[in-house]
Amino acid sequence: MTTVLVTGGAGMLGRQLLPRLAQAGYATRGMSRRERPEGLPPGVEWASADIENGAGLAQALSGVEVIVHAASSARERSWQIDVEGTRRLIEQAAAQGVKHIVYISIVGIERIPTPYYKNKVAAEEAITVGGVPWTILRATQFHDLLDRYITGYLRRPISLAPVSYRYQPVDAGEVAAALCDCVAQGPRGRAPDMGGPEVKTIGQLIPPWLAARGMRRLVIPRPVRGDVARAFQSGYNTCPANRQGRVTWEEWLTRPSAQS
Repeated sequence: MTTVLVTGGAGMLGRQLLPRLAQAGYATRGMSRRERPEGLPPGVEWASADIENGAGLAQALSGVEVIVHAASSARERSWQIDVEGTRRLIEQAAAQGVKHIVYISIVGIERIPTPYYKNKVAAEEAITVGGVPWTILRATQFHDLLDRYITGYLRRPISLAPVSYRYQPVDAGEVAAALCDCVAQGPRGRAPDMGGPEVKTIGQLIPPWLAARGMRRLVIPRPVRGDVARAFQSGYNTCPANRQGRVTWEEWLTRPSAQS
C-alpha cells in the first residue's frame, strides 16, 4: 500500500484531502506543526513536524512514497516556510527515496508581483530541480479565502472594497479531489490549471454574500493603483479556459459551513 504524506495537514485543504486519500486506499499521514485536527478518519496517521526548521521532518517522511505538499504561509515568514521549507522538504524527500511530490500552487503567480506569489514561484522552481519526480497543480482562489476577504472588507456599515478585482472561486474539496487524481496518475510535471465555474469581480461576489447573511452594507469602490491592482483587475489570477470546478459561489454560500 502506497504511503502518502500531506504537509499542511491541519490546514483547510489538508483536512479536505486526508479523508479522500484514505478513502482511495492509500496509507495516509498528515503532517503539521499544529495538533491533529478533529474529525479525521481513525486510520489517518499524524506526524508533528516543522518544515521551517526541520524538526521532526525525517521521522515524518519515514516510509513515505508520495508527498502532497500543501504547507504554506501567505502572511508571516513566507520565505522561510514556502521557499526554504520547500527546499528542506525536497532535500529530505530525495534522501529518503520519495518517488513523487505533488505541489499545490496558485494560478498566475508569475504575473502578479506580490511577495507571497514570488515565493510560490521560487517554491515551484525548487521542486522542479530538486531531484524528486513532481507534479504541480495550480488552482484559483478557494471560496473560503474570498469569504475571508469579503468579511474583512465589509466590517462597517459603509465599507470600501476593490470591486474591480476578478476571481474564479473554486471549491477546496474539488481541488482536493484533483490532487488525489494527481497522486494516482504519477509524476506529470505541470498539470492543467484548475479554476471554478465562474469568473466574477468582487463587486459581483458581494451582493449574494450579503443576501446569504441577511446583511446590508453600502459598498464604495476602493481606489486601487499599481501593478498588483492591475493584475487582479485583469484577471491574471484566473484561468477562464479551465473551469473544472462545478460548485458556484452562490451554491457554496448555502452550505452551513459558509454561514459560520
